[in-house]
Amino acid sequence: MFEFITVNYEIILAGTIFIFAIILHKLFAKVVLKQLKKFVKQTQTTVDDKVFNVLENPLKLIFITISLYFIITVLNLTPEVNSFFVKPLNSLIIFVIFWGIYRCVEPLSFVIDSVVFALGIEITHGLRNLFVKSLKVFVLLMGMTAFLNEWGINVFALLASLGIVGAAIAFAAKDSLANVFASLTIIFDKMFRQGDWIMTPDVEGTVEEVGSRTTKIRTFSKALVTIPNAVLINSAVINWSHMTSRRIKMSIGLECKTSSKQITNIIKNIKDYLYNNPDIETDSSKAIMLVHLVELNNNSIDILLYYFTKTTNWQDWMQIKEQNLLKFMEIIEKEGVSFAFPIQQVYVEKLPDNFPIK
Repeated sequence: MFEFITVNYEIILAGTIFIFAIILHKLFAKVVLKQLKKFVKQTQTTVDDKVFNVLENPLKLIFITISLYFIITVLNLTPEVNSFFVKPLNSLIIFVIFWGIYRCVEPLSFVIDSVVFALGIEITHGLRNLFVKSLKVFVLLMGMTAFLNEWGINVFALLASLGIVGAAIAFAAKDSLANVFASLTIIFDKMFRQGDWIMTPDVEGTVEEVGSRTTKIRTFSKALVTIPNAVLINSAVINWSHMTSRRIKMSIGLECKTSSKQITNIIKNIKDYLYNNPDIETDSSKAIMLVHLVELNNNSIDILLYYFTKTTNWQDWMQIKEQNLLKFMEIIEKEGVSFAFPIQQVYVEKLPDNFPIK
């Protein structure tokens, strides 16, 4: 009689706990979470709002999980029956914990941005997503490991038994993995970044995106070229955007009748103009400047101009080059000298007797 009463008392207590947990669940959802939601909205940062949104459902499930744990404890079940219920309950607890962590990865991904910013590294949206997805996979694998261990499944033995399958998958995915690691090499070695003008043995253009597997390059003809990252890191890549200054190299050909005095004055005036031009790099530690007579050709006297502009922007560089050419023409014209053009003179020793001469 007493045993029957005790059992009924335990069942009534378990039912009371369950009902109380449901009530608390409703109050927690409507009162506590509602007030907490208002609080996070009042803060300046949006991170707490995102974290709250993803943790709202896992938090609601906590009361149900705790109530089930107390119910099993109160019922005082036999060891066999208790073990039958404990494993699913522990599995549910593991699920709630790793579910919450998994959902927090996305809103807390700003930590990745903070770390790479501190390292002075820029990552694209695609690579950032790769890091986030990799972290999610890691959390998922850890959760599955904990879940399987709870049910007495040896994870390491399971992995060992799947060794052949894993090797086959790894072999099939080796190219994809090579491209992923190549993308990390590009980022951390700072080979190039989005917007850089690069040239490889196969393509030249502006980098549009550095992805997790490939890099997209927009050529100057506006075509889009996609190259695997593993190919890029094994190729010679010239990054023109990393120029400290931009070179101008040209040769001015003067008429052969130009006197040495005129040439000396032209060279002097060109040098003076370049040294006083604020757009030209005159610091010898950064770039060199050469204006010299270099060649006495059959049809011209050549002056070499070799110098650098401070800007590396292509449009600005073209504008400066145009202004310089106009100034060089002005300097040469002031000296009364003309530019040389290819001329071919033919000397005939004797004309035919019947050749008409006017």
